[in-house]
Formats: sequence, structure tokens, C-alpha cells
Amino acid sequence: MNCWDCFSAKSLKHNGGGDSQGLVGQVSWALNKFNGDAAKVFAVGGSSGAMVSNVLAATYPDVFRAAASYSGVPAACWAGAPMSTPMSSDLTCPMGQKASRFTAQQWGDLARDCYPGYNGTRPRMMIVHGTADTAVVISLLKAQLDQWSNVLGQTFSKNVTNDPLKNWKKIVYGDGSQLVGYEVQGGGHIPAFQGEATMKFFGLM
Repeated sequence: MNCWDCFSAKSLKHNGGGDSQGLVGQVSWALNKFNGDAAKVFAVGGSSGAMVSNVLAATYPDVFRAAASYSGVPAACWAGAPMSTPMSSDLTCPMGQKASRFTAQQWGDLARDCYPGYNGTRPRMMIVHGTADTAVVISLLKAQLDQWSNVLGQTFSKNVTNDPLKNWKKIVYGDGSQLVGYEVQGGGHIPAFQGEATMKFFGLM
């Protein structure tokens, strides 16, 4: 299915040798090749790309300043599955069975376990999900927000309706600079990418 590895012990550990380390290797190459700004490295993706964005934020918080997940799952949600694709024999992650059992503390611990001993700054997170997503069910929105609110030490503050579009609800944690979610009423798998909102959250606009 050409999906990123979001399930193996290698990819779910800092410098473990999986896809996450391979992607960070490409980041390092690009920074060196083009004299890039290491303070402006971000991850953004939809579906499998959203899932690995969560993984990257957990395994390499020292590399990524922020991440945006469009129809993703929490970091390490796929742990223990034989693969992280729709063809997997274990779909308890994307179908929400794990989300119904795990607490925010458990999700947070899974993210922290991706880089044991790390005590530095964590990436800011933007989480987007459609209520009508059948591939990755809507309960994964709350699961991701639970994970990162626990990791970032943020608490829910307010909802904002019709932001940035009609039928989009912005879910704000703290002052909104560290963690925000977007629930898209009636939205399916991978809601329309909101470039301006994403770039503003990243601090690029």
C-alpha cells in the first residue's frame, strides 16, 4: 500500500533504523545541501503521512519544531501490528479500538517512550480530522489530542466554530500556540489541506 512504517520497533524509536530515521536523514541532507534553517523544520501529511508525522514528532522532537496531521493516529498507535496499512490483519488502531481503551497518560507515555530520556522542547501539534472518515475513525482525533496535550502539558480552553471554514470546529488548547485540533463536520478521509491555517500555526506567516 506504499504506507510509511508506523508500527515497527525500529521506526518507533529514536535512531532505531526505521522509516522515521530515514526521513530524518533526508532532513539532515537537505539542511546541509541547501544551508537550511534547522529551527524551521516541520512535518505535515495526510493519512499515512499524518501517521508518520506523529511518529516523527515523538521520535525526533529535537529535529521537528511542529507537525500537522490530517487524518492520522497517535504516535505508536500501530505498535504491535504486523504492518501499518489498510491491509493489516490488525486494524485496532485506525478503527478506534485502541482509542476507546487508552488514557491520555497512556498515549503520552507511548510518545515519550519513542525517545527515552529526552527532556527538551517538544514539537507543537496541529490535528485535523473529519467526522465521516471511515478509514481512520473520528475517535482518533481525540486520541491524538489526548496524547499531545499530555506530552505538551496543555489543557483544553475553548472551541471556535466555523474556523477556518464553515463546518470546521477549532479545538484550542491553552493559548492555541502549542496544540490545536480541527473537527471537520461531515469530512471524509484527509480533509482539504488548509495551507494558510497550517502555515500560521507553524509561524511561517
